[in-house]
Amino acid sequence: MHQVFFIVLAVWMQSPGQVTLRIPLQPGQAEEVAVVTFDESRVSAADVKRWVLLHENGPYATSTRGYYADCKSSNVPKLENDIKQTQETLKKVDSTDYPSELSDVVAYLKTLQSFWLWQEKEELAFLKDGKAPDSEYNDVDLGACKVSDSGRQNCREVLIKWHNCVLHLMQKRLGNYPKDRWKAFLDAYGIQERVESSLD
Repeated sequence: MHQVFFIVLAVWMQSPGQVTLRIPLQPGQAEEVAVVTFDESRVSAADVKRWVLLHENGPYATSTRGYYADCKSSNVPKLENDIKQTQETLKKVDSTDYPSELSDVVAYLKTLQSFWLWQEKEELAFLKDGKAPDSEYNDVDLGACKVSDSGRQNCREVLIKWHNCVLHLMQKRLGNYPKDRWKAFLDAYGIQERVESSLD
């Protein structure tokens, strides 16, 4: 009698619609993987795969810009390609229909990607024409990062000092990724998540 009860209880506790997926947070890389468990009767696997890309370590929270510390003409097509990738990422974040619980996360990532796109375009204009970057972005005063003079001789000042300075100022303005909103979203849809990393 007790044995039969135990078997029935075990079956009742098992969730038949529960699915676990391993989703790489960066395409083509396996250093960090989001392991998500959810009830497929509540949310689809396809939606979960799309939503996880909004994770703080996902592709939408990552800049596509390469590292350019010199003024070689060969960097121009590389930066142009970075701009195209950022534009594509911004389109994906902007055009996808997300649950309302993700609105704050999406808004943050759109603002972040839009800033990176502006920064890349400013650096491209400098590499191509020697034009000094603007000292304002979306009504944010970046005068503290202003480049003294235009011209290719200021390459390191623009591609390193200006680049890092505006990143720092905008990070202070934007704040950190809204982890609390992400957690609230996961809870609302019954999604359990952990990140596995092979990085030290």
